[in-house]
Parts: sequence; structure tokens; C-alpha cells
Amino acid sequence: MTKPVSNRVCRSVGEASELLKLIGNANRLAIVCYLMETEASVSALEEELGIRQPTLSQQLAELREAGVIEGRRDGKAIVYRVADSRVRVIVETLRELFSGLDDVTGRFAMAKVPVEEMMFD
Repeated sequence: MTKPVSNRVCRSVGEASELLKLIGNANRLAIVCYLMETEASVSALEEELGIRQPTLSQQLAELREAGVIEGRRDGKAIVYRVADSRVRVIVETLRELFSGLDDVTGRFAMAKVPVEEMMFD
């Protein structure tokens, strides 16, 4: 049986764990990496990341509900951007540790990222 973590040791361990789980999904991490470079609509994200619309919509909804991204209306489209500064810091750290996370807006970049259609965790 796992011993519970004391609140005195790390008061925010649960919140930190949930945030890491959220962006630990390859699809959501790819979305966040892309949105750190530029604001984008669903159609732009779908085209650039190669994630099909139903999966993309689900992942965007999870990120939106968690406050990681936010959208604004631009005509008929919703344009998304990263809204959580903590996520920016985490992704910047990941970019220092892993090559290729800094160029997701390039057309060739996503070919190397294991984005899976059925990642619904």
C-alpha cells in the first residue's frame, strides 16, 4: 500500500500531478507546443498537427476546461492560445530537454511526434 504524501511536504502535489497528466498526453502536448508559437483555429491545428477533428475537439475541450488554453471568436472561427503561464514554463523546460519541441510549427516537425488518434486518457 502506498503511503499518502503529507500536505506539509508538498501542498500542491495533487494539482501539479493533474497538470502533468493533462499535458502528458501526446496530442495535448502537441497542441500546447503549437499554440505557444502562434494562435490557431481548429482547422489550422487539424491541418498542421494532423489530428482529426473529433479527437482534436476533445483534446481542446480538456485543455480549455483545465484553463490551459482559451479561445476568442474571430468571425466564424474560434482562435486558441495558451493561457496558463505554468504550462509555458513546463513546455519551455521540456524544450531544453528534448530536441524538436521547439519547431512544431514547421511542416516536417509533427512527422517525428507520436500523435495517436485514440489517445483519450
